[in-house]
Amino acid sequence: MDTSQEDQDNLLIGKQILEKESAAILALSHALDSSFSRAVDLLVNCRGHVITSGVGTTGMIARRLAHLLCNVGCAALFLHAGDSLHGSSGAIKPTDVLVILSKSGETAETTQLAKIAFTKGAPILAITAHPQSSLGKLSRVVLAVQTPEDIDPYNGLMGVGSSLVSAALCDALVFAVWKLKGYSDQQFLHGHPGGVVAHLTEREPSSS
Repeated sequence: MDTSQEDQDNLLIGKQILEKESAAILALSHALDSSFSRAVDLLVNCRGHVITSGVGTTGMIARRLAHLLCNVGCAALFLHAGDSLHGSSGAIKPTDVLVILSKSGETAETTQLAKIAFTKGAPILAITAHPQSSLGKLSRVVLAVQTPEDIDPYNGLMGVGSSLVSAALCDALVFAVWKLKGYSDQQFLHGHPGGVVAHLTEREPSSS
């Protein structure tokens, strides 16, 4: 295969997956229903901490969600589902909201964590492709993220495109929470004393 043909093939692969992922996110936007509003209400009205969790790729998305929620004034923490089964689940209180991401809804660690939270009376928000899964049945609110199998490698087993769509749904939650909480630009800047954003904070006029 010459270089030009290889370049064309690589470009085709890139374009195809981006088109599939874009279509999956668009399909999800059309599928949103009242469960999305209930999920936003859970997060906005949480009297404790929003605790996000998952394992593997979904765990990474859950960690990102916790970070972004903190950015908009919603106190959130990430709890690794695996670690939670070795004592960390003791952090969960009835006033918390547990957000679990799991494509199958049957991952052993996340399901066990959900059972612990359920027993404690903490409401669970599940983001999964299978609302009728064990996780879904333990959850107060379920957001379904169903994507075509060819968006993920290995016959849908490796969460690539599906995790991206889940992340997009998390972004939608963050924006909704931000609007409802009314977290201001100034509050955001004061929460970023480091990095490039810190320079913007330093240029703010003195309150004295």
